[in-house]
Amino acid sequence: MEFNKKTATITVFIIGAMILAISAFADIKLGSGYTSFKEAIKSTAEKLIEETDNFTVEAVVSLKLDDKVFAESISNTKYDMKNNARESHDKNLKKGNLNEYYYYRDEKQNIHKDFKDDSYQVYEKRKTKENNNKLMENPFEEEQAKDFEKVIDAFVGNLQDTIQVEESNGSKMYIGNLSENQIPSTINALSSFLFKYGIMDEWSVKNFGIPYPKSNIHLLGAEGRAVENEEGIIESGLFTASISAEDADGVEHIYSMEFTFDIKDINNTLVKAPNLEGKKVIYSKEGFGFDEKYIGKYKNDIVKEEGNSFIKVGERFVEINSVENGNIKGKYYEVYKEGHEADNIRSFDFDAKYEESRHFTIMEYTNEKGEAQKGIIHQSNRQNIEVSLNVEIDENNGGYSYTSQEDGFNSMFTRVFE
Repeated sequence: MEFNKKTATITVFIIGAMILAISAFADIKLGSGYTSFKEAIKSTAEKLIEETDNFTVEAVVSLKLDDKVFAESISNTKYDMKNNARESHDKNLKKGNLNEYYYYRDEKQNIHKDFKDDSYQVYEKRKTKENNNKLMENPFEEEQAKDFEKVIDAFVGNLQDTIQVEESNGSKMYIGNLSENQIPSTINALSSFLFKYGIMDEWSVKNFGIPYPKSNIHLLGAEGRAVENEEGIIESGLFTASISAEDADGVEHIYSMEFTFDIKDINNTLVKAPNLEGKKVIYSKEGFGFDEKYIGKYKNDIVKEEGNSFIKVGERFVEINSVENGNIKGKYYEVYKEGHEADNIRSFDFDAKYEESRHFTIMEYTNEKGEAQKGIIHQSNRQNIEVSLNVEIDENNGGYSYTSQEDGFNSMFTRVFE
């Protein structure tokens, strides 16, 4: 398990729901506290995503071994739903080392900060004809979430008591706790399995530098509380759980987790790009635009089948002679071995125009019959390229797809280093 960002609002709610239901943070009875809390989670997701302009989520996840913190994640994430922007600042503590992460995104750019040298990486996004990239989708509208809810309902339906719900001035507080002897055997067994093989597997504990939970794994207890405000939004929560397990030497350890979150500054959160004036900044651009390092020669083999064998009969070459602002000028030609010459040996110059609104660069050339045709060229596997000839671009799909009319044409070209 990589101990990293847990700040996405919906992730917070799903984690809380899973802990409350599967790990039995509270005894539950369908139709009472459980139903109310589940509906509050759904309502919170819908209101934040569909009805608010902006908000802030603060979350802290602490993992402890024998009551000592061995890993902790502190995150602050600001969401601007109206302007499709997000800004996050995270701090992760692991093995005594503190690492910081900063990330900003909007419709035009992604920005990362490298805290080692205080530099920034700015990733400029491609212009698209249609921008449907929403900042966040409601996961409870997905089919997978609906099926998952049925599984949760099946588990909690076997529990007897209720989550305690306290109401005051329009707000609600959901409170629950569970001792070791109240935990159903099925939930204990499932939680132990997930803990050993899905959360604290051998790679994860080695990464954290803690003992591996080898045997005799069982839940010791869990408790949690969440506050729903007058607007029907769960604005804060605190969840804890503890598991006992023995390591390879038979020594018992207590593994525990504490998870808290706060949702605040609703419609009062300011999300803005960092001021990069005077900073060290590395810029890069999304898409398949070429630059000068791709000037050079590329080739692949022309192969045909004879009998039950493949034989090389020649080579195809693409020479990129100049690149300016992503636009390419070059040459395509074919060389055949003696005795294997084709009826039509192609050779032509081409211009390739880079368009930000597409996922590829379009080549324009004149074939051996004097006909104007189009091809596609883009990067592949770092230093190599892909080239397709005689293509038809599907403008009905926004110009984002194409088909080649060339049968048996190998589009993969490998860089030739002299």
